[in-house]
Amino acid sequence: MGARGANIQVPAGAATLPSPNRMSAPTPASPAEKVALPRELANFLIELAIALQSHGVYPARHPFLVRSADAVMRRLDGLFLDRDSVSFGVARQQLVIEGVATDPNNPVLSGLAGRLHRHRVGAVTIGRGARAEEVSAFLALLSSEAEVTGPALPARGEAPSWGAIRLHPLSYAQLELSGEAEAGAPEDPRAARLWIGLARAAVENEDEEVSPEPSAVAEAINREAHAVAYDQVIVGYLLQLANELRHGDERGAAEVRRRLAQMIAGLNPETLRRLVAMGGDDVQRRRFLLDASHGFAAEAVVKLVEAAAAASEQNISHSLLRLLAKLAAHAERSAGPVRIVAERELREQVQLLVGGWTLPDPNPETYSVTLDRLAHSATGIAGLLPGPNDPKPLRMVQTALEVDAAGTTAWAALSRMMAGGEFPDLLTLLDTAPEESHFAAAAWDFVSTGESVRALLAAGPEGSAGLDRLVERMGAAAIAPLMDEMAASELRVVRRAALYRLGRMGASAAAAAVRRLGDGRWFVIRNLLVILQDAGPWPAGFSPAPFLRHDDERVRREAFKLAFRIRDERARALSLALVDADEQVNRSALAECAADCPPAVLPLVCRRAGDAATDPELRALAIRVLGGAREAAAVQTLLHLVDGGRGWLGKPRLAAPSPHMKAALAALATGWAEHPSAARFLEIALRSSDSEVIGAALARRETP
Repeated sequence: MGARGANIQVPAGAATLPSPNRMSAPTPASPAEKVALPRELANFLIELAIALQSHGVYPARHPFLVRSADAVMRRLDGLFLDRDSVSFGVARQQLVIEGVATDPNNPVLSGLAGRLHRHRVGAVTIGRGARAEEVSAFLALLSSEAEVTGPALPARGEAPSWGAIRLHPLSYAQLELSGEAEAGAPEDPRAARLWIGLARAAVENEDEEVSPEPSAVAEAINREAHAVAYDQVIVGYLLQLANELRHGDERGAAEVRRRLAQMIAGLNPETLRRLVAMGGDDVQRRRFLLDASHGFAAEAVVKLVEAAAAASEQNISHSLLRLLAKLAAHAERSAGPVRIVAERELREQVQLLVGGWTLPDPNPETYSVTLDRLAHSATGIAGLLPGPNDPKPLRMVQTALEVDAAGTTAWAALSRMMAGGEFPDLLTLLDTAPEESHFAAAAWDFVSTGESVRALLAAGPEGSAGLDRLVERMGAAAIAPLMDEMAASELRVVRRAALYRLGRMGASAAAAAVRRLGDGRWFVIRNLLVILQDAGPWPAGFSPAPFLRHDDERVRREAFKLAFRIRDERARALSLALVDADEQVNRSALAECAADCPPAVLPLVCRRAGDAATDPELRALAIRVLGGAREAAAVQTLLHLVDGGRGWLGKPRLAAPSPHMKAALAALATGWAEHPSAARFLEIALRSSDSEVIGAALARRETP
């Protein structure tokens, strides 16, 4: 790859490769780089831990168990907004979810990990579509104490599953590490126990004989199906081993290092890259590698660095890799001072490297800048060679605007501002230029590209103002790149920024959204329907009807919002929404009916109001709708809810006070007070000794 094969730069002040006589200590990892578990995942795990604890304390069919299972379902619904499944691996004191290991010192999460580990659970996978009864069965099975009732998962045979929920067992073959526990020690060192756990987890099939030898463990990992849950278990043990070998007990550590090095050497390159990629984002990978550089054997460290570079899409020159390999060889096989120096320098260079994937650039600064500009220039125009005394690009563009003329230098400065972090400043400058400026007009044409839209979207909040200026300037030409990023970007903030701007772009954006509705991905369809909420008018003939029965409830929610706005489709859409399986769709339909309920839909509202199995909140909404309806069926349903039969003397009496009875009474007071039967029940309510019943009967008087 030549002199610049590493493709990496270093900030001022970074150290160069040391000589063998330099004795400086490695720079410690910054505490700020500690990886935090995303809030939505942490909340889900905590809710799951609470629900398992509750199921272990309360008797079966206790109302609190239903509430705790519902709380877990709500957390899952939030997670499934952007993913089709949730998987997490289980270690003795930690969980690994989406590549991030939980804090072993967190009492709630370490307690959850310990409970699942004692039940022989190696991993859990929950798919989108999991039902409440499946979650309840899962919680009931694992809520017991394994020490009392025995592990929930069998020592052999298939692990239980419930529809979209699957448990993955740990293997429990009889494995031992010889010669690792000191005489009289109460138990093996933790590093040895973690190695045994890794060997057990590597083999999913309980009927296989598994050896604790590193080559056998590597072979098992190489040949497994590599489901997300399986990988997360392996990654969980690697993360714990790296931390333990760096900070933990040294008893038996040398043997564990030897076995880990042999295991890593036996992993296929693609397997190792995949496992290192599962270690979370770049910060998580750096922390793992920094721990590994202190605790793992030297040759294993080099293999991990190479795999992590590939996972992080970083390029490391072959020369650098050869240097690290030579240092590792000396650290493993040499003796005396050579071994000590080689090991120290290897670990120090790995820490410098993964701290920012940077090393010093051996080329002259102006040469490096010229190469970067030739590689990344959007114009192909060769500008002046930048040097230490050259004017700043911003100043050159300002000068071109002032004189309203530009040469090669000005266009090169424009390119440099676009390629660097000054793009938003450039757009501000062009936006404030005189309208008659020829250079500003040409510069706007130059920067108004789809790549510019994507770059400003990726810049996040810093690029927001510039993006608004650019989109306004480009008009309909900005729709395609915005649509592409909305559908393809992996960053939620980018998708939201694109959605927001597309919703403000009128009929052109609406027409583009309708053309793309054939995309089969649910989240793309959902986002396109969201755009149509704000963008319009819609193309002639557009109808959201095909999506009212979509398999994904998030698509249906947005489709129903659109259908409610189409006069010819509103009644049919309301009828479908009231019988939909999703409560959020039911709620939006009842809110629509409260404003205007078509007569054809009223029987469904009456059914909701009178059905005791309906969610209490939805039932109250349906009752309020009947208070504003003018059809006889509405008042008859309300009267049925408040009618408690006849007393001893044959006089009518109120039904027993309940939330839906009081809601029906208030609906009669606000909408049907003049009806003879309603007036009779309202008069009885005013003589009640229950203040809430009286308040419901007075609802009409209190309504402004």
